[in-house]
Amino acid sequence: MYMREIRINSTTGNEIVTTQEAKDYIRVDNSADDSLISRMITQARIWCENFISSDIVAKNRTYYVKELNQGQYYYDEYKAPRLQLPFGPVASIESVTTDGNTATYEIKGLNNEIIELKDGSAKEIKVEYITSGLNDSLVKQAILQTVSTYYDNRADFVTGTIVSDIPTGAKDILNSYKKMFV
Repeated sequence: MYMREIRINSTTGNEIVTTQEAKDYIRVDNSADDSLISRMITQARIWCENFISSDIVAKNRTYYVKELNQGQYYYDEYKAPRLQLPFGPVASIESVTTDGNTATYEIKGLNNEIIELKDGSAKEIKVEYITSGLNDSLVKQAILQTVSTYYDNRADFVTGTIVSDIPTGAKDILNSYKKMFV
């Protein structure tokens, strides 16, 4: 059994959807609900990030794994342990330590999300890294659709109607971004 943890140290980027864009999308023309809509944008973005296992807004993160075993993580032909970082794309690696000591590593993968440990140690691994976030029109659309659903369904129930948790359209849009990280 292995233990892993991930922590957001800070959110360094800004929301990719503005309050005004959300208001225009959901057809709100007054400022009475601006703070509510702003919070819903953040909630929708967090839901979308968790759905696709990628950061939409740039963050500083720490990832910790107690021990890498060959059956749990993959190794290359030289038996160097590799660790895949969650919630990329990774903009930069700030530090990698094993057993509290600075580790020698190589960054691999299309989005710099794979760390290959060169010193062979695979215990008490801690990686501090910065993600760059995603910002494109499909991700913005998914956030807008989710905000619209949140705004239209502000209660746990609606009498005489069927309410779904998340709009199917947002899930369909985000499916192409989705990663499996378990």
